[in-house]
Amino acid sequence: MNHSSKHFLLINPWIYDTAAYDFWLKPLGLLYIGSILKNHGYKVSLIDLMNRYDKYFIENNLIKDRYYGTGKFYFEEVEKPYVIKDIPRKFKRYGLPKDEFIKRLKDYKDVDGILVTSVMTYWYYGVYKTIEVIREIFPEKPIFLGGIYVNIMPDHAKKYFNSLNVKVINGTGNIAIKQLLDYYNENITEIDWFENLEPLYELYEGKIPNVVITSSIGCPFKCTYCVTPRMWKYQKRSIKNIIKGLEKILKEKPVKDVVFFDDAFLIHPEKEKLLEALSKFDVRYHLPNGIHAKLVDKKIAKLFAKANFKVIKLGYETSDEEMQKRTGGKVTNEDLVRAVKYLLDEGLTETSAYIMTNLPDQKVDDVIRGIDFCFDLGITPSVNEFTPIPNTPQYMDLISKGWLKPDTDPLLLNNSVLPYWWKYGMNADEIEKIKAYLRDKKAERGN
Repeated sequence: MNHSSKHFLLINPWIYDTAAYDFWLKPLGLLYIGSILKNHGYKVSLIDLMNRYDKYFIENNLIKDRYYGTGKFYFEEVEKPYVIKDIPRKFKRYGLPKDEFIKRLKDYKDVDGILVTSVMTYWYYGVYKTIEVIREIFPEKPIFLGGIYVNIMPDHAKKYFNSLNVKVINGTGNIAIKQLLDYYNENITEIDWFENLEPLYELYEGKIPNVVITSSIGCPFKCTYCVTPRMWKYQKRSIKNIIKGLEKILKEKPVKDVVFFDDAFLIHPEKEKLLEALSKFDVRYHLPNGIHAKLVDKKIAKLFAKANFKVIKLGYETSDEEMQKRTGGKVTNEDLVRAVKYLLDEGLTETSAYIMTNLPDQKVDDVIRGIDFCFDLGITPSVNEFTPIPNTPQYMDLISKGWLKPDTDPLLLNNSVLPYWWKYGMNADEIEKIKAYLRDKKAERGN
């Protein structure tokens, strides 16, 4: 069946937030949707408003790179939405300027449908603003909204985006594609897209600073604060196709940095074979999503070093053993000690651990202890502020205790906004104290 008559425009929306940094952000789900559509003969185009290497930024000399292909997004300060108007933080629109976006959209008068993705629940406002602009240019075209926010909060999305006449697609992969094509009364055969296709990086014109790939989706662990296992069944990809796929991507986009966005990288049953195979590429690898410290042994550490892994984040979350058990028992202090020793012994000095702050009931001292514990082991921790994610067990628990209202606007759940109003966590001063403590420790260490 030839579907090539249809043309879809994929859009990665703006981020509206008080802070945002490009830690290898790529619209992976959207690039996979593009890949599936192209594979079935549809024409696909992309406007990624968050691409720091967009030709607009290159021409205007606005690229601010830091390390390993990460960097600062271009932004403009914008008015705060009403619900957070009293929060004493500036609100910004990150990404391509509005005029430039409008100019680009006008090149796509012929498209049959526009697909917009979403990530964080508390970023829905930026998605809304993006679609508002699309509607100015294309009042009648079908617009489809999918992605993580929609999958976590389908009712909120349907209600909120109704006024813009948006079709909300709840589901991932083939399920999402089927809903999209049902609208056009078209059928396609389902394929095992994760095993057989790559994210469609060829949609980017010119060079990009890094690529993000994944060797598995989902996660078999069920941590109480995490939504991953509730969205995806755990699936892994064969080593053969991971390697073949990476070869293909690197031929099209010869980048220096390859980032794995797995939530459970070390659960892959053939992880040693995978690491061995990855070492043949001349790139730097990164694991920013936190790997399971329990699963790091001497051999894995050696293979990480051999394959040229740089940024390796260990999920540590909290040094409080009671809390470790309560939140899912993924890691204990001993696990961390052992994992760090193996990794540092192999010279993997950019190993780091995530510590959660502002968990319900958590004390400042617990976080400080966790920071000290990491420094004593010879690694620099990253402090992550807790965000209650709708529909996770932890979120439901907070609602049943009356610590959160079920209809709280997701904008208020943003981790940088939460401390200003939520009375069951730390306040903004306490969080600032923790951050200052971490900064001082880093300075002592010369980081």
